[in-house]
Parts: sequence; structure tokens; C-alpha cells
Amino acid sequence: MSAYLTVSLKSWGGGSDSYFEYYLIEYGRLTTLNLSTLWKTAVDSTIHYLIRHSTVGNHTYTSTYDAITGLIHHTSGHLTCFHGGNWILGGKLLNNETIVNYGLALVDGCINTYIGTAIGIGPEGFAYASLDGNFTFFPDPTEDQLAFYEEHGFYIISDCILRPEVLESNFYAWHATSIGKCRAIESFNKHLPTTVAFTGIDNVNDVNSTKIDDMESFWFAEVLKYLYLTFDDPKNISLNALNNVSHIYVFNTEAHPLEAPPAKASYGGSGAKAKSGFKGKSGPTPVPSSFATPSRTKAPVQIG
Repeated sequence: MSAYLTVSLKSWGGGSDSYFEYYLIEYGRLTTLNLSTLWKTAVDSTIHYLIRHSTVGNHTYTSTYDAITGLIHHTSGHLTCFHGGNWILGGKLLNNETIVNYGLALVDGCINTYIGTAIGIGPEGFAYASLDGNFTFFPDPTEDQLAFYEEHGFYIISDCILRPEVLESNFYAWHATSIGKCRAIESFNKHLPTTVAFTGIDNVNDVNSTKIDDMESFWFAEVLKYLYLTFDDPKNISLNALNNVSHIYVFNTEAHPLEAPPAKASYGGSGAKAKSGFKGKSGPTPVPSSFATPSRTKAPVQIG
């Protein structure tokens, strides 16, 4: 089963996340290697085939495509939620505000999984329904899960293990728009401490849930770092060359800041047409655009 899943499932989740996040965009920002065309092709394909909007709340999520069965799995997860910040970063580098706005919408969708739970922290995995169905590959949702979905636009399918991706994408959204929507500090301090550490939790929709006897290293390396930097002066660890900062940084997949060279005038994408061969089934063609002010946010800040 594991080999089948690894080969056939196409998504922005585990097994491919670091390739999209670091190699195709962040590594190109750090070096002379430019793989932005491959990254944009992946984003274009995702907009056409994997983006879904929940039938409740119209939240924007990505799905998973099974290349063997041809079925769409209406699932996503915390690990996948890096994609919003990644699209914001890549969209800014390519001067493509369409991709930036999709990134902001994906951030909103992932933050919704925090807002909707009893403890204010999102689950490891979640599912939803869209106009094309609700197949997930998991057992059919229970009555309680369906009731939860009707209220929140997603339902929970697994626990919480202290992942950073939602806060990571919130950090990029804050740098791009000066708006940070996800402040989970109070929830973390209330529900996750133990006598010697912070820990995962079995049921994010139960304030009395049992806890997981484990604290992941990325709690320190990423979760706490992105939280801190979201509230810190952006001049200290800056993603852009505004405000006369002398050092610009790129974060790798484990949130280690690497000093970047001066940004290029262009990383491609501006003025280019969407690649042929992608015929939209679930969304509009993602054409490049200028830096117009997004209707949903304040004026954008150029990252890079």
C-alpha cells in the first residue's frame, strides 16, 4: 500500500513538499540556478486540477490526485499548508499577483482549520466536500464529522503533532501584506504544555483530550521561530530589500535563515502566457499580472 501511495498520489504534501518549496524556488533565489519555470508549471497545474473550494464557507484547499484511479481525494493537511507561503514567495518573485492571491487564499483556508477547532489549533489531516464530490480514500465521515463540516467547512481526520506549516505561511502572508491572522500563542500555552515540554494532542476538538508523549524538534526550529518573527521587527530577518535593510534572507525547509544575494530584476513569469496543454477543469487560467493591490489585503510588499 505504501509503495502504491508514493507512486500514484500527486499533491503538495509529504514526499514532494521540499522539492516544491526549496529546490524550485528558494534554491533559485539563493543561487544562479533558475527553476522557476518548473515551479510555475506545477502551480498552474495545481490551479487547474487540484484547487478546490469547500461547499461550506467557500474555503480554498488543495486536493490529491490519484494517477492510477484518476480520482481526486478531497483531503489536505498541516504538512501541505506550507503551500500558501510558498506561492506568495514565488508569486512575488515572478511578478504574478494571481499566484500571490491564490497563496493568500490557501493561507486563509489553512488558518480556518485552526479557527474551527475547540482548542484553536489545526489537525494533522482534514477533509472537505467540493462541488465535484467528497471522496477521500478514508472511511466515510461519521455523523459528528458531517455536523462539524456543516459548521466549519472541513472535518478532522487525524491528530496534531506540533507542525509549523500554517504559521510558516502566515509569516509569509504577514510579510507580503502586513496582515497576520493566525496568533496561536494562547492556544499553545493553554493546551500543549506538559511538566517538561510541549506536546502534540490526540483530538484538537476536545479541550480535555489526551496528549501525545512526544515533542518534535521542529517545534523549536520552526514553530517558535515563525511565531517570534511574525511579531519581530521585519528589519531583523528581512525577506525583501525595502526599508534600507542590508541583509536579505531565504528560509530553507527547516526554517534556517540563509543570507541571499541581491534579488534579480526578474525570475521569469512576467509577461509570459500560461503553458499550453493545461485546460482548466476547476479554475481560471493563472495568467501573470502586475503588482495590483489585492482586493482582500493591504498593498503588497515585494519579497526578494
